[in-house]
Amino acid sequence: MIIYCKNIVTEQGIIDGYLNIEDGKISDVIRKERLEMRPDLNYGDNVIIPGVFDTHNHGYKGWDPGEKENGVRHVRGYVKALASAAVTSIFPTVTDEDGAFANVLAVMKEDPNGARIMGIHSEGPYLNRVGEKGIDTGHPDIDLDAIQKMIDDGEGQLRLLALAPELPLSKEAIRLLNKNGVRVAFAHSNQTYEEAMESFRDGITVITHTANVMSGLHHRNMGGLGAALLNDDVYNELICDGLHVRNEMIEIIMRVKKDAFHKIMMISDNVHLGGLKPGRYNGVFGVCNITEEGFSLTDTGRLAGSAKPVLFGMKNLVQNMGIPLEKACVMASLNPAEVYGFADRKGSLRVGKDADFAVIDKDFNCLYTYREGRKIFDHETDGDLLNPDAESYRIG
Repeated sequence: MIIYCKNIVTEQGIIDGYLNIEDGKISDVIRKERLEMRPDLNYGDNVIIPGVFDTHNHGYKGWDPGEKENGVRHVRGYVKALASAAVTSIFPTVTDEDGAFANVLAVMKEDPNGARIMGIHSEGPYLNRVGEKGIDTGHPDIDLDAIQKMIDDGEGQLRLLALAPELPLSKEAIRLLNKNGVRVAFAHSNQTYEEAMESFRDGITVITHTANVMSGLHHRNMGGLGAALLNDDVYNELICDGLHVRNEMIEIIMRVKKDAFHKIMMISDNVHLGGLKPGRYNGVFGVCNITEEGFSLTDTGRLAGSAKPVLFGMKNLVQNMGIPLEKACVMASLNPAEVYGFADRKGSLRVGKDADFAVIDKDFNCLYTYREGRKIFDHETDGDLLNPDAESYRIG
């Protein structure tokens, strides 16, 4: 299959040319100036980007991969809905309670008509800081036996576990997870700069949604955020919607973090209410308000995950901050593939890799998504992909 597009984002830059796809892989990338071909599909003046690899995502369009009832149905609906946001690779973010790992693994072993599940991310349950406007209800104590059960239940697919490293037994937990090939993330933590730096030396290598739910920057107290930016070895998740982190702070992060465009991984942190119309809903943290601008907030005003996909964050970076599309694609696709060991086949448009890509218009609307050469989303035929039960979450 030969696909033409005037704007194809490759590792060598944006080209006017063709993707040749054979057996689900990219067999050639050809510049139009070098050779004119007769394409099977012509996407004209639109843009082809590498498929998004979202490693921190709790749900989308009413589908909740952590749902205990009809869990497999939710996971299937979830990966299909994600395809409408240009996502081709995903770590469902679930904890092990109520059999969520088993549901994710069941769909992972299928060939779903949606994003490919590449592993599991567990944000917690061992978290501490609640952030601004939050209500501290305490935290669970780290249980090493429970962590071992999570590792076992994950069947080798638990890729990331996020915890607050100030909690007792965190060092032992980090060692146990690292020994079993699981990366550990710094998350929801009250640690100081010095304490955070020590935690990184203990084996933490990822920062959960950088700047959110951690002690912030002050000129006499650099906080966890200061450590996350000044440590050259850790990788930084970042929500780039301009809401969770103001664009001015995103710019500071980009300027301060050494080799930022290779150390930052764009994430959505979507909750299952993401993609729904503005309103009041029953959510993960109780009543949740999805606002017109795209916030997901509790009644106290606390941020409760995100309602916007990575593609929205890419639009913000490119259109509002002037970051080149090629660099946004590296942060949204290639960096997570490299960090988690999938860059030999995922994350960029290069000969020999899986044909994972999305066709978007100039305003970052997803038109078509392909995973391994197979079309998994078509805006003309797939509709909005909302969970038909989603309206029941609405309050009033």
